Amino acid sequence: MDSMPIIATVSLLIADKADRNLLGQFLQQAGYRVLIVATVDAAGAELIGNLLIVDEVSARRHGTVLLAMKQGRMPLYLPMLLTVTGTGNASPWLRAGFDDVLRLPMNKDDLLARLEAFLRLHRHSAAMISEGAQRYRTTFDMAPVGIVHLALDGTVTLVNPYFCTLLQRDSNALVGLAISDLVDAADIDVMRNMINTLLTSLGTASPAPFNQRYVRDDGSTLWTVVRVSLAKGSSGHPNHLIAIIEDITERQQMEQSLRESERFVKSTIDALSEHICVIDDTGKVLAVNKAWRNFGNENGGAPAIAWDETNYLDVCDRSAASGIEDAHLFAAGVRAVLRGEQPEFTLEYPCNSATEERWFLARVTRFALDGPVRVVVSHENITAARQAKSNLSYLAHYDSLTGLPNRLLFYDRLKHELLQAERSNWTLAVMFIDLDNFKIINDTLGHSAGDKLLQQASSRIVDCLRGNDTVGRLGGDEFGLFLPDLTSAQDAAMVAEKIMLSLSAPFQINGAESYVTCSIGITIYPIDGSDADLLVCSADTAMYRAKQQGRNNCQYFTAHMNAQIRERARLENGLRTALERNELSLHYQPQIDIHDGHITGMEALMRWQHPELGAVSPVEFIPIAEETGLIVPFGEWALRTACAQNKAWQDAGLAPIVVAVNLSARQFKSKTFSTTVQQVLQQTSLAGKYLELELTEGIVMDNASLLIEAMSALKDLGVRLSLDDFGTGYSNLAYLKRFPLDMIKIDKSFVNGIGQGGDEGVIAATVITLGHSLKLTVIAEGVETEEQKRALQLLDCDLMQGYLFSRPLSVADATALLQCHQ
Repeated sequence: MDSMPIIATVSLLIADKADRNLLGQFLQQAGYRVLIVATVDAAGAELIGNLLIVDEVSARRHGTVLLAMKQGRMPLYLPMLLTVTGTGNASPWLRAGFDDVLRLPMNKDDLLARLEAFLRLHRHSAAMISEGAQRYRTTFDMAPVGIVHLALDGTVTLVNPYFCTLLQRDSNALVGLAISDLVDAADIDVMRNMINTLLTSLGTASPAPFNQRYVRDDGSTLWTVVRVSLAKGSSGHPNHLIAIIEDITERQQMEQSLRESERFVKSTIDALSEHICVIDDTGKVLAVNKAWRNFGNENGGAPAIAWDETNYLDVCDRSAASGIEDAHLFAAGVRAVLRGEQPEFTLEYPCNSATEERWFLARVTRFALDGPVRVVVSHENITAARQAKSNLSYLAHYDSLTGLPNRLLFYDRLKHELLQAERSNWTLAVMFIDLDNFKIINDTLGHSAGDKLLQQASSRIVDCLRGNDTVGRLGGDEFGLFLPDLTSAQDAAMVAEKIMLSLSAPFQINGAESYVTCSIGITIYPIDGSDADLLVCSADTAMYRAKQQGRNNCQYFTAHMNAQIRERARLENGLRTALERNELSLHYQPQIDIHDGHITGMEALMRWQHPELGAVSPVEFIPIAEETGLIVPFGEWALRTACAQNKAWQDAGLAPIVVAVNLSARQFKSKTFSTTVQQVLQQTSLAGKYLELELTEGIVMDNASLLIEAMSALKDLGVRLSLDDFGTGYSNLAYLKRFPLDMIKIDKSFVNGIGQGGDEGVIAATVITLGHSLKLTVIAEGVETEEQKRALQLLDCDLMQGYLFSRPLSVADATALLQCHQ
């Protein structure tokens, strides 16, 4: 039988009675329970309902109280929507704290959709609170120690089952009593003083554990070790006290029995599972129990030791001399107790067998009676308790489904990493990741399938990270992530892209493929703040912005950085289809003989006409093409197009010239590049001597000795080679002599100030002299004035290129120019 649907309650605080009644009738017809609120008192009486709709009149009257009430109910989310008529500015209301604005009149379906979206958020908030409370309650109920919550005046407000078992009382009989009513009369002041110390210091003091006796229901005494701490509320003020109570009755009874008479020591301690012995002030063993005697047999069948003839301190010293550090510490502790420097010493240590990992608690206790010094040494197997403690710690700090740090541990690690980032001047990124449409998986395939998808998704996210990055599950299908010690803020986007790509692959769930994407918000420390809560909140905001942008994308919280990232993504996406859409073209800039003015060649320059942005500067799109690898197909297209155009000019009867094509490092370092050039020349029927390939200093200076062979292969095809932007890098002249170059180009930066008495003229003259000494043609780029031209002529430069003669021209204009000069 299907369960009854949960009816949501919508509260209406609308001044106009007619509007209120009309909206109320519509919501009731739509299946909502409607609560009419006439006013809100100054004290902020709590409203009943899952969502509140307020008009502007009521918002002005009660807005402060309403928003305070909304904040007071956190972390439970109470949506508050404001109705507005006309086209007035709604931004102040949203900044004040209202969740959304309903502009009336509104389509009924749109109104219901808006309400349902906020009600889903309310239900999700309530579910998260319920789940957290359930986890805490389970841990509280399963704890193997007594846990008691106290009001600040010492009144018992909550107890766990273990404490009820210890006192042999029902929880209802304990709640409401003063803790002093349960404590032995002789110990009342100890508890009161401890509470006063905590309240006086506001929890900054760390009081040591103390012994406390409690009176059971049957009148017997319960001996305990008590640890009391002060819990604070969200405001930082004291809220309540928490007492952790461990039963030590058995130990106290044993010690009491030993004090009363050593005659009963052996029979008493033999009945205990702990390994126990009694020693005198010299360390001589006076008695051991059965568990102690049998321990050697339990660990490999060692022959029995005559303990009554043994000095226990000598045994400890021999173990310490063999390199066992715990034995050295334990021997020092035993001696301190024997000398009376401390009444007790404890040490936890590992003692593993061949089949299992075990832990023991060693406790050394001095007899408090008059007479000869006597000390009890006990070794208790605490493996189970330690494992239980470890399990409790794991439950408190890790998500049980994915094994990732939970919200508590994630925030703790983030705060620690922010301190390190401040000390080390790091850039740190915080991400908020939400799986898109995850609810559909749960609704269609069931929660079991959703859990499996979350496990796989968390594993994929972890695989995308470095060893020092941290990811945690913050709840539901939301993950938090921080990346310390980044080179730049943009590195976070690269990780986000990697995660989105990984999560976009199909998930194998119950033998079928399922698909989800993710939306990611990014904040950067210290740009967006230094507080962990603020950074995560900002990342959450950026994530919702990513949702609004259509999901399956990442957004930076910083508006300026967001704009840059979006613009780059837009250019990159456009570049990926630029070739197939014929958006790329080549323009040609003439290269001129500086002495007689005739055209000797053309440099082919790539241009991109974006369908929406128009002409995009090469300065903007060439670096992106380099980073994405698109420069390789672009470069091959440019090479083929330029060769075909040069052959077309020759076929049209124009005088043969050389066309220069720029090369990227990716192209030139390809092992098949010379083969590609050969194929292009064959397919276009262009002779190699009419093709010039321009290389940058960055190409030829990288593994120069390995590149000479590649250059020689191109020279075998008759292709000319030129070195572009000469002088701007770190040229190795020894290698330069060995390169089979034909031309070097003086960079524009050295041409700009030539002829004006600066260093540029000296540099240009040096480059020209060097080029001629290597039997290379020298061309100057960026010549824009007659003064620059005359200076270059005097320096005996061979060729020039620049706006003084011509800007880069379209094919038609370049053709006309060549025809004119012929």
